Amino acid sequence: MFKNCIARAAILATTAVLATGCGSDVPEESLEADALGTRSDALESIQFWHDFRAYSGVSDECNGFNVSEGRGLGQWTSQVRLDTDSRPQGCWQKFGIYDPYGELSGLSLTVSFFGQGNPTSNGQCDNPGTYVVPVGPVLNWAGPWGIDTTDAYGGCVQTFSISGRSDVALDVRFDADRHNGQCLNAGMHTVTSSNAVTLTLDMDNRFGGCYQTFRLRKMTCGDNICEAGETCPADCNQCGDGICNGSENRFTCPEDCSPVIPGECAIFCPPEFP
Repeated sequence: MFKNCIARAAILATTAVLATGCGSDVPEESLEADALGTRSDALESIQFWHDFRAYSGVSDECNGFNVSEGRGLGQWTSQVRLDTDSRPQGCWQKFGIYDPYGELSGLSLTVSFFGQGNPTSNGQCDNPGTYVVPVGPVLNWAGPWGIDTTDAYGGCVQTFSISGRSDVALDVRFDADRHNGQCLNAGMHTVTSSNAVTLTLDMDNRFGGCYQTFRLRKMTCGDNICEAGETCPADCNQCGDGICNGSENRFTCPEDCSPVIPGECAIFCPPEFP
């Protein structure tokens, strides 16, 4: 009986120590800070990978050098230049997403790659198909598909789409060199779960080519990008709201950034005034 009492007392004492964190309470603010720090580290570990290279060796048709790199959320990949024509080369391209802690769980980024008129557009678009970019703790690839446009009719059509996550976007910068109709739908585009983006690469023997660069990011307040329907003040500075911030200054928004005398702004003084 005495031994049982001692055992029960030891168990109760151990339980009490565990409940109080070994005799000392951990401040709730500290736990929250640790959790935020861990989450931030997990987000910073995510990388969007882009691999772009010539069919063999290196070629001026494909940037002049091969690229295989991973960039963090919110960072642009290196710009690549596609200038395939009737020379005997083409460009391979593929993507992957490294996400060691599963922060992008549920994300599905799809790249559809087909030729105009027929799947390969008469041999100009190699390995046509619809590819789902792998997302996970081990880097895997979607692709490669090959871009080898010539003087044959048509070109290669790329469509980027996202599903499974409404808070993730892929920015695609697609620029034309000489603007001569080889890079259809050139410009800055954002792929989201509600907006797919289609590009057409039709580089033949006309002078010039197409540039591409990519940026994967989470759509959050404070990412310096104002999304459609977003009301985040840090991203969507509105002239006339009485706050001089972001890219506003006394020239672009005098309503908010032009004090009667230096130092007397509505809320925040722009850099032009002390």
